[in-house]
Amino acid sequence: MWSRLEQVIINLVVNARDAMPEGGAINIRTSNVTAAETETFNFEGMVAADYVLIEVQDTGTGMSTEVLDKIFEPFFTTKDLGKGTGLGLSTVYGIVKQTEGFIYPVSVVGAGTTFKIFLPRHVLAASEVGSKGPAAAPVRDLTGHERILLVEDEESVRNFSAMALRTTGYEVFEADGGEEALEILEDENFEIDLMVSDVLMPEMDGPTLLKHVRKKMPTLKVIFVSGFAEDSVRRDIEDDQSVEFLSKPYSLDQINSKVKEVLQAALRGSQD
Repeated sequence: MWSRLEQVIINLVVNARDAMPEGGAINIRTSNVTAAETETFNFEGMVAADYVLIEVQDTGTGMSTEVLDKIFEPFFTTKDLGKGTGLGLSTVYGIVKQTEGFIYPVSVVGAGTTFKIFLPRHVLAASEVGSKGPAAAPVRDLTGHERILLVEDEESVRNFSAMALRTTGYEVFEADGGEEALEILEDENFEIDLMVSDVLMPEMDGPTLLKHVRKKMPTLKVIFVSGFAEDSVRRDIEDDQSVEFLSKPYSLDQINSKVKEVLQAALRGSQD
C-alpha cells in the first residue's frame, strides 16, 4: 500500500508542477475527518465515515468544468503531444478506489487546484494500543555513486524514480524512451554502470532497446521494470540471464534496494 500511496502523491505533485509554468506553490496537508463532517460535504458518491484526508494543492492555472469531468479518463490529457500519456490521473483514481477511498478535484480557473483524497481511517483497537510492534529492521546502506540511465516514458514514474536514486547519491541520466536513451549513451561514451528501463514504451520497447545497447555494452547490468509478471516479460528477452526485474508499482525503498543489490552483485562478479 505504501508504494501505491507514494505513486499517488508523486503523480499529483507532477501534475501540480506542470500546472504552474510561471512558478507557484504546492501544499500537501493531512487531517482526520469524522463521519459527521463528511455528511456536510457535497461530494457525489461519498459514503459518510471516518477518513484520513490528504490534500494536494497548487496555485496554478486551474481547470474548467469540462476538463474536470474528464481528468480521470484513461488517455485524457491536456498536455502537449509527447509530454504525457494521460494515464497518471486514471492510475491515481484506480489506486484510491482500490482502497475503498474517494478522490475529488476542486479547481478554479486562474486560481489553482486542490485534489482531496479520502482514505478509510483505521482506529487502533484497545488491544493494539501500547502493544509492541515487530523489531525494527537494521538500517541498510542504500547509498551509491554509480552512473545510472533511467528509461521511462511515464513522466511521473520517471520523476519519482530519479528522485529516489539521486537522493541516495547516484548520478542519474533520464530518457523518456529508447531513442533518447541511445542518444544519451552516445553522448556519455557508453560510460554508465546500470540501465533501469521500462518494458512497454512507445516507438521502442525495453527488449528492443536492450538489443541496441548490447552491441556496445555486452556486459551492462540491466533492470527491467514492468507491471506484468516477470515470466511473461522474460519471454521477450534474448539474454535474460543478465537482466534483473522490478515489479511496478514500487516504493522508494524497493527501487533503491534493487539497484544496490544489482550493483553489489556486479562488483562481486568483477572481483572473482
